[in-house]
Amino acid sequence: MKRVLILKSESDSSEIYASLLAENNFEAVFIPTLGFGFKNLEELRGKLLAPEKHSGLIFTSPRCVDAVQSALQGAPLPEQWKELHNYCVGEVTHNYIKSCLDGLNSLGKESGNANNLADYIKEQFEGNKSLPLLFPCGNLRTDALLVKLMDAGFLLDACEVYETIPHPDLAENLSEALKAENVEFIAFFSPSGVNCCYEYFTKNNVNLTNKKLIAIGPSTRKSMENKGLTVYRTAEKPSVEYLIKVLLNPDGAAPTASENGTKDE
Repeated sequence: MKRVLILKSESDSSEIYASLLAENNFEAVFIPTLGFGFKNLEELRGKLLAPEKHSGLIFTSPRCVDAVQSALQGAPLPEQWKELHNYCVGEVTHNYIKSCLDGLNSLGKESGNANNLADYIKEQFEGNKSLPLLFPCGNLRTDALLVKLMDAGFLLDACEVYETIPHPDLAENLSEALKAENVEFIAFFSPSGVNCCYEYFTKNNVNLTNKKLIAIGPSTRKSMENKGLTVYRTAEKPSVEYLIKVLLNPDGAAPTASENGTKDE
């Protein structure tokens, strides 16, 4: 069985990843790359308690959902948010929102990345543009979504609610995982995860020439290429189905930037 290093934290979707990969003769090994620290939660709480001052919410990761849940301090999300225009990136984030925030529905889960979500919002939004969309985000966010929506006349209330740091056990876990001889693939899930792992690779002179490096999404691919890492293939969206598509049928997967231009998230 071929081993795939999954460079992301285990989550509600981890069992699905492990199960579906095993069905296709791949062993998934999860290595958390990032740690997080929340901040500005009182500021976020004030905004969450004033839905009448916003046109909706934007979530680009499960961590943003965690921040909202922490800011609410056990209280339910005000019901009025359910009547507004709420958006998210990815199936995992969509499901996490529903489970953590009292069944709140969000649109755009199929967008795959923040850049595509901005396009989706521009096409689908039918609300009041004079009120801002609340956007809880991290310190390493890209500005593509903000710029694209603001250029289209939207107001955004971006609230930085968490900081990203390397996971404290990253070096130890990577060292142990790379000892196995059957590691053929390494899947990177975020630009910040790439940065953390690259620091370990260079510091420890890790030879990656015999590994097939997979990028999950265009922004991750771009980050890998900027570090000089050779991208084997790119999974179009952050889901296990797209990852398996790359593993089983690389020639039918999305081409790397060198083959088909570069996309920004």
